[in-house]
Amino acid sequence: MSGRAETGREDAPPVGLVLTSHGLLAGGVRDAAEMIIGPQDGLAVVAMGPAEDLDAFRAKLEEAVHAVDRGRGVLVLADLFGGSPGNTAAYVLGPTVEVVTGVNLPMLLEVLINRVDAETPAGLAAIACTAARDGVMRLADMLGG
Repeated sequence: MSGRAETGREDAPPVGLVLTSHGLLAGGVRDAAEMIIGPQDGLAVVAMGPAEDLDAFRAKLEEAVHAVDRGRGVLVLADLFGGSPGNTAAYVLGPTVEVVTGVNLPMLLEVLINRVDAETPAGLAAIACTAARDGVMRLADMLGG
């Protein structure tokens, strides 16, 4: 899975990761990923509640980004392009913080597996986008139907 031993980065902290979404989606996708690959350090969830104050939500998101940054930057995965969690994440976007929208389980698993070896949050964002696209398929096509 991870190439840590081969790259000599076994002591390197992972790129920080924040999941954000409307409602319980971010927590649910985190729970599913941890069921598959185990508990994760440097991972925070910021869920937006119904009618939540956007300034308060922004403060929670900024706090989460700061909390998971171990000196290698942070990747924020948001549920939906154009939605309030993703739009709010634009405020934390910067030289050491990347934002990718459209989070799904294949994306999250690939990010978690690669976040120690990723050189930058931007490199990890590219991995996230590829994994998200590759993880979507029509099962009937795969089964020849």
